[in-house]
Amino acid sequence: MSQQENKCPVNATRRKLTFFYNDDSKDGMCSKCHPCKLGIFDAIKILEAIQSGKGEEKDVARLKRIAVEVKDGGMCKKGKDHADILATFLASSASDLDRHIKGVCTYHECKQLTRYEINAALCTMCDKCREVCKDNAIEGQKLQPYKGGFTPFRIRQQRCTHCGECIKVCPEKAVEIIERDREAGTKAPVRTLVCTCDVRSNALGGLPACTIHANMPVEESFASSK
Repeated sequence: MSQQENKCPVNATRRKLTFFYNDDSKDGMCSKCHPCKLGIFDAIKILEAIQSGKGEEKDVARLKRIAVEVKDGGMCKKGKDHADILATFLASSASDLDRHIKGVCTYHECKQLTRYEINAALCTMCDKCREVCKDNAIEGQKLQPYKGGFTPFRIRQQRCTHCGECIKVCPEKAVEIIERDREAGTKAPVRTLVCTCDVRSNALGGLPACTIHANMPVEESFASSK
């Protein structure tokens, strides 16, 4: 786990709960009481949805209810302690959680909300970013004098963990952080009108006139088709 991954409280809380849920040692979840097992699982799934940009305002109330139910219904100290971790997160990082629900990760760690990209116009292909990338997420070849055919460096989003090392070493500031536009996915698609009429704007094959020429006078529709 990199140091930068610990900065985002949403990410850190999810990782703590996930580790506790999946840990098979004596320090992990025993899975004997349902409030703890089901509650922690639901909390993890809600936080994952928030980190992927699918969060809802009512998720806050759901997480608060889970924290209370796990605290009251858990039979062991481990379960109650992790209920306290969730409750502390909700109390101390309410603003961070609200920003995540709106689609913004201030710490640029949540992969679905932000991405790292290399600006080809600024990149000099010095290869420093690829050398420091521990996740092998950067592709490209170092530029050599008097040789061509080198493609711009790029970041493989599925491998990138947002550790930030490439940003530190880039002398040209070519590595940029792009925040996800949540509204972009909700915009209606732009539809292009296609004319299927003949050269005189008459419908073909007995079909009705297209939406472009249906309400046009014959002279005007004929002129527009030229």
